[in-house]
Amino acid sequence: MRFGSSSSVEATFSEAFEPLFHPARYKVFYGGRGSGKSWAVARALLVQAASRKLRILCTREFQSSIQESVHKLLSDQIAALGLSAQYQILQNTIRGLNGSEFIFEGVRSNVDKIKSMEGIDICWVEEADKVREASWSVLIPTVRKEGSEIWITFNPFLKTDSTWQRFVATPPPSAVVKKVSHRDNPWFPEELRAELEHLKEVDYDEYRHVWEGEFKAFTTGAVFGTQLKAAREEGRIRPHLPIPSSCEVHTTWDLGKSDATAIWFFCQVGPERRFIDYLEGRQLEIGDYAKLVKGRGHNLGRHYMPHDVDHDILGFGNRNRRRMFEDAGIKPITVVPRIRAIQEGIEIVRSQFSTYWFDSERCEEGLERLQAYRYEMSDRTLDFRPEPLHDASSHAADALRQQAQAFRAADPWQKDNLSERRIKAIDKWRSGHGDSASWMV
Repeated sequence: MRFGSSSSVEATFSEAFEPLFHPARYKVFYGGRGSGKSWAVARALLVQAASRKLRILCTREFQSSIQESVHKLLSDQIAALGLSAQYQILQNTIRGLNGSEFIFEGVRSNVDKIKSMEGIDICWVEEADKVREASWSVLIPTVRKEGSEIWITFNPFLKTDSTWQRFVATPPPSAVVKKVSHRDNPWFPEELRAELEHLKEVDYDEYRHVWEGEFKAFTTGAVFGTQLKAAREEGRIRPHLPIPSSCEVHTTWDLGKSDATAIWFFCQVGPERRFIDYLEGRQLEIGDYAKLVKGRGHNLGRHYMPHDVDHDILGFGNRNRRRMFEDAGIKPITVVPRIRAIQEGIEIVRSQFSTYWFDSERCEEGLERLQAYRYEMSDRTLDFRPEPLHDASSHAADALRQQAQAFRAADPWQKDNLSERRIKAIDKWRSGHGDSASWMV
């Protein structure tokens, strides 16, 4: 596809990127490496800004210097398109002789500056998979000029990412959303094709993520990555997981206050813990959660809840949440004592994971949360921090941890399932934090 402007500027594009030249509030292009999406967007912006005066904001979640922006990409494309006479490339901005302007800012570190911006015609959000919901809530109202557009390019990372949920899973009605890959790039170089084929051969999951734009199988620093991978390979994550008719279904909870409450439903079948359902909610009343749990249609047994269920709530007649749950019909409740170190709880979950089975359909959201649960990397040392990142994925992991801690001491199969390495890891944590594992359920 060739595009020509009133300024006699011409450029060639893949047919996949034709929507860049038709009006739409949101233009979303996502997919794998080598699709040419950033290259196409840069060219389209330069061609359009050469034909009419535009104010263009080029942004991303993090940008500590101009080198981390698309400034160089645009500069290279100005030369490639023969537009050097129409643009002035400055250190921190690019200006057109017709008054067009390219601005480069990171959202996270320049919130107030972005909020105050006026007259943005087009906003290009690059590497948009990293953009938080809080950043979108700042950015979108900023681009408010009549007829303004937001162009979004990214490689998908996790299904739970804000950008995926906002623009692909449930896109706005005014959005053009298109997945692109190396197959849409007629200029895909043979050097990259060789890299693609090599990765496909040595690490197929990574190939699907990098080149096909599929979700990351396991994020870097995944807390339960090894355990989830083993469960999938061993067939312990499967649809329509059977439940014996006489089996009681227990629940294990992470109680949210201003954030999410997560609930796993599981039953014990011999040495197996079969997780057959998952529920997550935000800022609901206790009675609402009770109705949701009882409404799932399971033969409910015991409910395992963290220690803070016993905390009194002011204004409710000195009643605590445990009493309120019991009054709503969620009983009997077992309160799981608090442990001193979250890492000890993680090791307990890992030690029991070989007994876990999951219904892949009814537990889909919970499994996605576990997959995304990860250790955060320190920007200063580039090492992982000692505790996992607390985000939307934490609640499902914490709820699972309540089950593992509650069943640890009473588990007749636990000794056989604990590897020598896991036993040493738990003993190490106990020696440093006291024997908080000496209680019995």
